[in-house]
Amino acid sequence: MNEHSERDPQAIAEELRRIVDQAEELMANAGVGDHLNDLRDRVNDTLSQAKAKLAELEKEARVHGKRAAVATETWVRANPWTALAIGAGIGLIIGAVLLTRSGPGSPDDDLS
Repeated sequence: MNEHSERDPQAIAEELRRIVDQAEELMANAGVGDHLNDLRDRVNDTLSQAKAKLAELEKEARVHGKRAAVATETWVRANPWTALAIGAGIGLIIGAVLLTRSGPGSPDDDLS
């Protein structure tokens, strides 16, 4: 597995966007000078590369999301009863967990 498949592409894109925003803010607040101009140029080049990578990650996430949606829809149409049983089972599990949490001694009992 590569590094990108281990982490959520959306989380990576959000983290990269945050870093780019912070770097742009830092560059806007930096003073003026010859040595700072060189630094600013290098940082701006790096920011441009980061923005390009971010756009690529977002595009990749959209493509993977569309593929997953198509695959899911195809499987559900081919196996409607199985999909229904899975959905009902998940609903029962969630209901049981919620019912257990609101059992005796829960904070909801004090409201009556």
